[in-house]
Amino acid sequence: MTMIDIFIPSYHRPSNVKTAKYFIKNGYNPNKIHVVLDDAADDIEEYKTEMDKLKCKIHIFNMQSSIDNYDYVHKAYEHRRSTGQCINMIYDIAKSLNLNFFLVMDDDTNGFEKRPFQVYDGLADFSDVVNTFLAVKDLMIKHHIGSFALSQTGDMFARFNTKVLRKKTMNTSFYNMPYINKGRKGVLDNDTSEFVNIMNEGYFTGSLASGIVLKQTASAKAKGGLTDVYNQTKLLSKSLVTPIQFPSCIIAEKQTRNGGRLHHKINYRYLSPCLIKGKRNNLKWDAYPEDVPFTNIANRK
Repeated sequence: MTMIDIFIPSYHRPSNVKTAKYFIKNGYNPNKIHVVLDDAADDIEEYKTEMDKLKCKIHIFNMQSSIDNYDYVHKAYEHRRSTGQCINMIYDIAKSLNLNFFLVMDDDTNGFEKRPFQVYDGLADFSDVVNTFLAVKDLMIKHHIGSFALSQTGDMFARFNTKVLRKKTMNTSFYNMPYINKGRKGVLDNDTSEFVNIMNEGYFTGSLASGIVLKQTASAKAKGGLTDVYNQTKLLSKSLVTPIQFPSCIIAEKQTRNGGRLHHKINYRYLSPCLIKGKRNNLKWDAYPEDVPFTNIANRK
């Protein structure tokens, strides 16, 4: 079975990295599972012990280096820690492993569902999950796409919908390194920040709106991870990161379907550029060599 390397950012969940357990339990090669944490974490040895039991890889990056090269956009949490920092550092790890293509997933994955045209049709067979991963890779390699994703159950509202593409990428994100390098920024909501920045620069990206979707966990309520960041900021920084970056097309508003909490709302009509230079393939990120790789490195020094 051909398998894509999966990187899993994790924090304060050494005995509960559900994503690694899910894939390994279903027969995924442990050598293709990479758990990533920073060297300022206080439970590194516990992670080493638990990941050794699973036989998967563990990578520890330099926290100060990640801080020096990261744009928080909004006021940073007191420990200056963001999932986006970790994901940006994964590019260096992947390069050291001679990987040009990889998948990034949160550490709390419980599995996947079948949602043809958004309608629930049961839990997904693991073989279908792997085949979907490989199909996405083929699409991205063939059309020179830097970033693409699968949808998550939180995006589905059990209504039949014939759309096959959704304008967002998060949680199950695939990266094709020749065309993207360290695209995250934002103390929270860095996944949204990444895809709106990509779209604003005129690149094609998105996620499959039909088929296999991630069975989502309510991250703001889960134990461990960055839940303490959510609690301290009361999700305000999550909702404000992208409106700060794109005030002309993204606002923060109270949304009924999100429990009345503040959340960003994107006007996609004004997000992507309408003027495209010359004739070009609308999918290929490198139609013009000067346009790649896409990046959001802060470069403070």
